[in-house]
Amino acid sequence: MSVLYIRQPDGSHEKVPVTPENTRSYIESIPLYAEDDDPLFWPADRVREMQDEMLNRELDWVFEGHDYYKRTFKDGGIERGDIKGLDDLEKLPLTYKKDYMADADSFKLKPAEPTLYDWIFEVTYTTGSTTGMPTPFWNTIHDAHGIWQMLFRGIKLGGFPPYARGINLFPLGPVPHIGFFRARDIGMLGIGSLNMYGCTGMPHPEFPVHRSMDYAMDLIEGGKAEVWLGIASFMRRLIMKAELEGRDFSETKHIQALGEACPQAMRDDMKKRLQNMGAEDPFISNSYGFTEMQGALPECTDFSGCHNPAPNLYFFEVVDEETGKRVPDGERGLFCITHLNRRGTVLLRYVIGDLGALTHETCPHCGRTSERAVVAVGSTYATRTAELVKLKGTLINPEILRDGLAKTPGVQEYQIIFDKKDKDDPYSLDDLIVKIAPEDGFDRAKIEEEVQSKMVSAVEMRAKVEFVAMEEIYDPTVALKAYRVIDMRPKLD
Repeated sequence: MSVLYIRQPDGSHEKVPVTPENTRSYIESIPLYAEDDDPLFWPADRVREMQDEMLNRELDWVFEGHDYYKRTFKDGGIERGDIKGLDDLEKLPLTYKKDYMADADSFKLKPAEPTLYDWIFEVTYTTGSTTGMPTPFWNTIHDAHGIWQMLFRGIKLGGFPPYARGINLFPLGPVPHIGFFRARDIGMLGIGSLNMYGCTGMPHPEFPVHRSMDYAMDLIEGGKAEVWLGIASFMRRLIMKAELEGRDFSETKHIQALGEACPQAMRDDMKKRLQNMGAEDPFISNSYGFTEMQGALPECTDFSGCHNPAPNLYFFEVVDEETGKRVPDGERGLFCITHLNRRGTVLLRYVIGDLGALTHETCPHCGRTSERAVVAVGSTYATRTAELVKLKGTLINPEILRDGLAKTPGVQEYQIIFDKKDKDDPYSLDDLIVKIAPEDGFDRAKIEEEVQSKMVSAVEMRAKVEFVAMEEIYDPTVALKAYRVIDMRPKLD
């Protein structure tokens, strides 16, 4: 489980569980944390007042120089005076990924009198995993400073050991994405951290700058890495290979498994293997992040909920899919983000593409008051709306299937495929295929029996179980992360 490392006067660290009292002691033990007036501990009314001020300034900028929203508001008869604060946001229409992808440049703020801080600092891209081609996301110099503050507070929230040795295990991909970039920035802000880079990923033959998984394992072992950041499925695969080789990963304390869902069984499996390699009690965290916030909502401890680390930058809401109205805390709906203080790409009531739930209750673990994404189904924080499928006429959440497969002994990796029994007949019966990359030494017949049992229990349907090589499901030199749910059925009008 997660612990806090409270720095002692002699330079040593005392490990304590995450509680509101210990969190305060942890922060006070690090001067850089203690002097930060962190809004994550402010009373809710003070935060709301600050967010209303930020939103009003952002809307002034938007009405002045945002092509998409100026056009949308004009078409909808929305005037600047109609929106005075967060409570009025529901008057605005939802913005969807398809709107953003159709004309990304129209979402870039174009101020009438730009300053030095409005210059473009960098461009990152969505990964395009569920929507097609990657879409650019522009950060100005102003935005970069806000992102760095957010990451600083996220490090404080996640309880990273001060003066830790870290490693960035995100791939150095062909398209700039927030995984590698933001993990790089965390290294810069990491309270005296020393940082290493695995530089794995899809090779570019003309410039052989990429490294192998073996090289990354050598860095972890030789460099005694304590904190890891990377894609969950890649790190699990690295851990499995390292365990087979008998590596010494005894210094590992904290892993940020990002980029995809990392359910309880997957976390437990990674932790057990790390302990077999000497790690004492590593914390496997699954923060919830996405390009449109340029970072992630971190956990303070196991399944504490993913906290908003920057209420001065972002307002989150969960809304009804049909009406766009906010739903009560704990209820599932579309997860949306509104930018409160950005000068590059700016989004209002933007639908991330996930179903999730929020709570505004004070965190019982760390005492922070900012909103948190909470587990809604299984043991993960969100489900891609694109992954929701109808099977035999019933809408199902594949998270139920994923949760069961991740808990099946002997399953290294898996992929769920929905298809038609007759590929030439789009109206034929649905087919469920489960590809399994098995661990050596496990009885495949027993694996298949358990997988069949779980599929029947979850969706009342037997699956075709196919045993395949790991690379057929996930090859880290080709794909950023594992694609565990694929719907191959034809789309019918």
